[in-house]
Amino acid sequence: MGKDKRNVEHALIVRQSLASLADNLSAPYIGYYFASLSGSGALQGILQMSVNSLPTVTQVLAGPWLDRTGRHVRLLLTASILSSILWLLVPLTLNPLLLVAMITARAIVVGVSGLALTALVGELFPGDERGRVLSYLNAAAQLSALPVFAAMFFANPSLETMKLVFTASGVVSLAASTTWFALLGVERRRRGNGVTLTSSLLVLRNRVFARFAVATSIYNFAMAIAWPLFPLAQRYVLNMSVADLALLNLLSTSSTMVSQYALAKRINGRSLKKLVIVSRAGLVMFPTVYALSHDPLPIFAWQLLSGPFVAIGMVAIPLYAMEVADPELKASYLSTLNLLQGISASLGSALGGFFTDRLVRSAGWEEVRYGLALSAALRAAALIPLLTIHDVKVPEGSREANRAKLVQ
Repeated sequence: MGKDKRNVEHALIVRQSLASLADNLSAPYIGYYFASLSGSGALQGILQMSVNSLPTVTQVLAGPWLDRTGRHVRLLLTASILSSILWLLVPLTLNPLLLVAMITARAIVVGVSGLALTALVGELFPGDERGRVLSYLNAAAQLSALPVFAAMFFANPSLETMKLVFTASGVVSLAASTTWFALLGVERRRRGNGVTLTSSLLVLRNRVFARFAVATSIYNFAMAIAWPLFPLAQRYVLNMSVADLALLNLLSTSSTMVSQYALAKRINGRSLKKLVIVSRAGLVMFPTVYALSHDPLPIFAWQLLSGPFVAIGMVAIPLYAMEVADPELKASYLSTLNLLQGISASLGSALGGFFTDRLVRSAGWEEVRYGLALSAALRAAALIPLLTIHDVKVPEGSREANRAKLVQ
C-alpha cells in the first residue's frame, strides 16, 4: 500500500475512533431512556420500525448520487455535523413522539454516513484490502468505546443525568466532524458515468446479489422481532440499571474488538457464504439467553462470547455485496442491500412491538420471555435461505481487476 493510502487509512481510523467515542456515550442507552419515558411496546416497535426503514429509503437516493459524483467525503462531513446537532436536541424534550422523530432523523443521517464510509473504503482500497480496512475501522471504533462504557458503569448515571450525557455526545461528535476536512482531497469526482437514481433498484438484475439480499433480509425480519423486546426486558423484567447496560456494552465491545483484529488478517481467501451463516447462527443465542435468564449474569456471559459472531457479520455482509458489485456501482449495491434489510427489519420490529403490547396486557411483563423465545426460533428458521446463496471468496492477493470468484 502506498504512503498516501496509508495516511488515508490512518485518518479514517482516527475519525472512526472520535465518532465512536461520541456515539457510545449515548446511543447504547437511548432505547432504555425511551423505555423509561414510555413503557409502550407499540411505541418501541414504531421507533424500531422508523430507524430501520426510513434511513434505508434515504440511502437508495444517496447510493446512486455517490456513484455518480464520487463526493463521499462531502456527504460524510455534512452527515456528521447534522448528527451532532440532533444529539444536542435530544435532551430538550420528554415527549415520546417527538423523541421518536429526533432519533429517527439521526438514524437517517447515520445510515447515510455509514453507506458513504463503506463505499469510500470500496473506492479507495482494492479487493484484498477492503476486509482488513473495514475490520480495523470497526476495531478502532470499539476500542475507543471501551473507556466510555467503563466510565458509564462506574458512574451509573440517573435518567436526568443522561440528558447531560446526550449533550456531551453532541459536542464530541461536532469536534469529530472537523476531521473530514483533511480528507476532502481524496474524493474521486466523476461525470457522465451513466448512473441514475434508479441504479439502486436495477442492481437486483444481478442474480447472485439478489439472492443474497433476499436471504439476508428474511433473516433481518426474524432478527428484528426481538429488538423492541430487549430494552423492555432489560428495564421491566430483569430490572437492569444504566451501569448494567454499560457493563453489557463493555463486555460485548471488548469481545467484538478482539475478534475484529483477528479477522482483519484472516478474511482473504475465506468463504464469505460460510462466514455470513456462522455469524447469523450465533445471533440466535441473543433472544435465547434473554428468554431463559432470571438475572443479568447469563446475559453478561453471552455478551463476552458473542464477539466473533458480531465481528464477522459486520465485515462479511458488506464485503459480499461489494465483491459481487459492478465496479462503478458499489454504493448503489450497498444502498439496495440496506434498503431491503431495513424494510424487513422495520416490519419485524413493528410486529414484535405490537405483539409485546398484547402479551403484556394479557399476562404481564414476564411473558416478554415468550416473545423472545419465538424470535429465537424464527432466527434459526431464517438460516435456511442463507444456505442457498452463492459462495463468494476474495482471492488472496486480488486487485481491483479481479472480480469475486463464484465457488462451484
